[in-house]
Amino acid sequence: MFAIGSYRLQNPGRLLRAAVVVAVALGFTLSSISGSVAGNAGPVQLDYVTVQQGESLWDLAAVHAPSSDPRDWIAEVVMLNALSSVDLTPGQQIALP
Repeated sequence: MFAIGSYRLQNPGRLLRAAVVVAVALGFTLSSISGSVAGNAGPVQLDYVTVQQGESLWDLAAVHAPSSDPRDWIAEVVMLNALSSVDLTPGQQIALP
């Protein structure tokens, strides 16, 4: 028998079964996480625009995504360009989905 301090392992088979259950659960968790990332769509065609004086992301959404919800489109543009805010600067080049 295996002993640590005053604890004595009475049934090593139970420890082995518990370790196998934990390993299987961890494997399923990791495979589902990597599967959801790998399931994303393929390459996306991007358009690049140079921001003009007075232009906002709302203006660009009205032109480039008139049939979709502008809030979703703007959120995607902010994430795609790693913008810290929705404020644009004239002359700034941004990628559009």
